[in-house]
Amino acid sequence: MRKSRLLCGIFSFVMVLVAAGSLLAESPKMVEALQPYIDRGEMPGIVSVLATKDKILQIDCVGYSNVETKTPIAADQMFWMASTSKFFAGTALMMLVDEGKVALDDPIEKYLPEMSALKVALVRQNGLQVLQTPESKPTVRQALSHQVGWPFQTEIMEKFGSDCLPLQKELFVISRTPLNFQPGKGYQYTELGIDVVGGIIEKVTGKPYEDFLQERIFDPLGMKDTTLWPSLELQQNRWIQCYNWHEEKLAQCNIPMMTKPYEDKTVRFPEPGACIFSTANDLTKFFQMHAGGGVYEGKRYLSQAAIDEMSTKQTPEGNGNDYGLTSALEGPWYGHGGACGNQCSASKDGLVRLFIVQVSGVPKHGEAVHAWKRAADAIFKEEGLR
Repeated sequence: MRKSRLLCGIFSFVMVLVAAGSLLAESPKMVEALQPYIDRGEMPGIVSVLATKDKILQIDCVGYSNVETKTPIAADQMFWMASTSKFFAGTALMMLVDEGKVALDDPIEKYLPEMSALKVALVRQNGLQVLQTPESKPTVRQALSHQVGWPFQTEIMEKFGSDCLPLQKELFVISRTPLNFQPGKGYQYTELGIDVVGGIIEKVTGKPYEDFLQERIFDPLGMKDTTLWPSLELQQNRWIQCYNWHEEKLAQCNIPMMTKPYEDKTVRFPEPGACIFSTANDLTKFFQMHAGGGVYEGKRYLSQAAIDEMSTKQTPEGNGNDYGLTSALEGPWYGHGGACGNQCSASKDGLVRLFIVQVSGVPKHGEAVHAWKRAADAIFKEEGLR
């Protein structure tokens, strides 16, 4: 643990100098909250970042990026963001809304004509689907908030991986995938709506989705280690190993839903719903921009109106899912988690909290997240921020 905390402290110091803030000591509250899960073998390693829109308050690294080799986890190590990628897709789309190039309540087919072929699967009779033209045309807003009615993935994605098809081919498959309910009449969490958002971005800008992210988000924010295709060097030297729960203990596993080799652009393609790899250091900058109402280091990336849309509940009342535009809502917090356990969010009052792990199916994950949130709340209060 001592090596892990020392290494993490070094990276924290560098980040805080860049942010022109003052370095705070690691919080005993956070380490004490998280260390028991490491000691009991219930979690491999955790990076916790607490920040304001202007400065890093603290980065706590507890446990290991590789349990077997006892390699300490650190803030510059790379992990798969999984569905936190959706929050990037939403941010990118809202940039185009700010520029007047996309309207949230336009029908999707205005930008992607192939989506005019969508059908709703109403019932099944004698084992066959009964398909019907949607009563209303699904909108961009509904795609961003999982209200179109698509299933989680297409059958091709389920069999071969979420990133197995070039985006334009995937869009064709999506357009022929039946909806489970009438657009706007329910909520179903899905990769497909967010992938459609990526397709809209490509159509409107004339650029590949990954290039738009690079030019408008990654490069301007200084997210130098954020990528869709992590290099072999990064995988060998700065990788957070993925774990799942097998026979009552942590076991190494491949990253779910992604195709190996991860660095190979000939077998892996941009899938906006889950395609990005990043580090805690890089993610902090992105979420500080959101915490700053769309502004980071004096530069505006999103309007306050766009931030308000993303952080406002879009899902129907009584649905049980508090979801904005590509963002899960929790009180003042909005952001997105991922399939391998990370929890990343900004708050409307200028705060950031990141919980970075690389695990799936671990029984104590939820308990560890709650312990982290309690410790984070206590630390924010100590700093007079709550």
